[in-house]
Amino acid sequence: WAAVDVEAAVLRGFTVSVEAEAVRAMSPDGPVLLHTLLAADKKPESGGQWSIPSRLRWKFKVTGNSSWQVGVVPESECENQRYLYGEGVVGLTAAGTYAAEMEKVDLHGSWVEVVCDCERGSASFAVETDDRVISRKHLLPFVGPVRLAISTFNGCEVLFQRGRAQ
Repeated sequence: WAAVDVEAAVLRGFTVSVEAEAVRAMSPDGPVLLHTLLAADKKPESGGQWSIPSRLRWKFKVTGNSSWQVGVVPESECENQRYLYGEGVVGLTAAGTYAAEMEKVDLHGSWVEVVCDCERGSASFAVETDDRVISRKHLLPFVGPVRLAISTFNGCEVLFQRGRAQ
């Protein structure tokens, strides 16, 4: 499980609480990005030293404001708070959001699992609703390191499930 960048979240105005089983983040006015602490990338073909993961995974749900997006962001865009909202191409948009080119899905209040696998060049999204699982897979069009990110607006509360490796 990929850790949330708590320090960056607090600097951006999120109220964050770290609990034994979860991390909670309440969003300020947005759009504002909440992203993974580490970036991921493909392993170099040269077989040299490698210090970052090639795979990132999150499981979370968002309640409160229904305007938000989840996706994969090039590391170079992590400071661009409007990236997912305005330019995002790999991810999902909550049905209550009027922005981004990403597919709109009724995912608000549902558990969402995201896995970004840079070695395979893909990201998968699974939304667990009360009666089914909605799955989507995207190819990564990016070259270089990426992070998982959620773009939120005022009143979004994000609950991240913590796993063993967080």
